[in-house]
Amino acid sequence: MMKRFAKAPLALLALLSSSLAAQATCDYDDFPKMDDMLVASLGGDVQWNNMPLAGRSFRVPASVEQVKAFYSRQWRDEVDFTRFNDWEQILHVDKRCLMMVQVKPQNQRFSYGRMLLTNPPTADAASRPLGSGMPVPHGAQVISDMRSDDAIRKGRMVLLLNEEDLHVTRAWYEAELRNQGWTLEERSNQPNAVVLSYAKGRELMSVGLLRHQDVTQVLLNRMDR
Repeated sequence: MMKRFAKAPLALLALLSSSLAAQATCDYDDFPKMDDMLVASLGGDVQWNNMPLAGRSFRVPASVEQVKAFYSRQWRDEVDFTRFNDWEQILHVDKRCLMMVQVKPQNQRFSYGRMLLTNPPTADAASRPLGSGMPVPHGAQVISDMRSDDAIRKGRMVLLLNEEDLHVTRAWYEAELRNQGWTLEERSNQPNAVVLSYAKGRELMSVGLLRHQDVTQVLLNRMDR
C-alpha cells in the first residue's frame, strides 16, 4: 500500500508558512511552459484554503518524468514533488504566489495535466476553518488545505506545523486514527521523519512527519481508493 503515496514534501511547509502574508502578483504569463505544450482554460474543481484555484489544462508530447525534469530545472531549488490522488504534483512557492503542476501519462507519447495558480489568502478569506474534518492536534497551525474533487476520486491534502516533538506527534496520530477506525498498514521510519499509511473502507490516508527548526511539520494526504 505504501507505494500509493510518494514521500511527503515536508520541507515545503516552512516556505508556505512564510509566504502566507505575502502579496502575490503572479499570473499565467509567469508560468513556465514546455515546447509544444497545448494549454486551455480549466474549470475550478480544486480548492486551496477554501478558495477555488484558477487553472489551465495542458497536453504535451513528453513523459511525466520529462515534465518533472523541466519544472525542476525551471524552479531549481524552489520545487517539491508529491502525489495527490493519481496526479504527480510539482509544487513551487515563492514570495508572490503558489504554482502547482499536476500531471499524468495519457499514452506512451503524451502527458496531460493542469496548472494551478493561487495568491496566498488573507486572514478573513475562509469561512470554514482550515483543516476541518481532518485529524489536527490541538494547538497545531494549519498552513495549507487543498481539496480535489475529480469525477472518479475525491482527495484532501493538509499541511500543518506542530510545536510538539516528532515522537509525541507520531503517538498522537497513531492513537487518534486508531480511535477513528483507521487501520495502520505501514510505518516508514527515517532520520527525523516518519511516514504512516492508513486505510479505512475505501479511503486511504498518509501522515508524513518531519522535525525541522524546532517544529514538527505534518503532511496529511487523504483520498478515495
